[in-house]
Amino acid sequence: MESAAKKGNEEKEMSAKNYATYLIVSLLLATSVLYAGFAMHRHVQSDYGPAILTRKGAFIVFVVAEAMTMILSIFSCFLAFLCWRNVKRNGALRKSQKLAMLYYSVTVLVLIGMHLVYISSSYMVHGLKLLTVFQMVAFWCFWCFAITLT
Repeated sequence: MESAAKKGNEEKEMSAKNYATYLIVSLLLATSVLYAGFAMHRHVQSDYGPAILTRKGAFIVFVVAEAMTMILSIFSCFLAFLCWRNVKRNGALRKSQKLAMLYYSVTVLVLIGMHLVYISSSYMVHGLKLLTVFQMVAFWCFWCFAITLT
């Protein structure tokens, strides 16, 4: 009977460590999304002119994708924290596992949003060039891979 209790405690400790790792991953994603918003690619028309954007529609896509991705990444951090807290305080594995499934879904949406942000910023500045086409193909390959994992 002690071995079953010991096994349960070890399982809770491992789950708490996993959820702490999820929290770190979520914070790193939120940091990279925030950086993408501040360090948006700029294009200067001349040596002394202001930065211009060549595509207005791409800028709108960039702003909307950036805002949605930032909100989802903050929500992902919150979910990872709740998972960790439930296991650490209450030992509620089932509730944490349900939250973890929601966390996985939100994290996939954050990754897709990050791809949209980077593609739209590249397209906005450089137009349709080889790198942008490569980014679009990589985005759709990632999307197909993410669907097969879920």
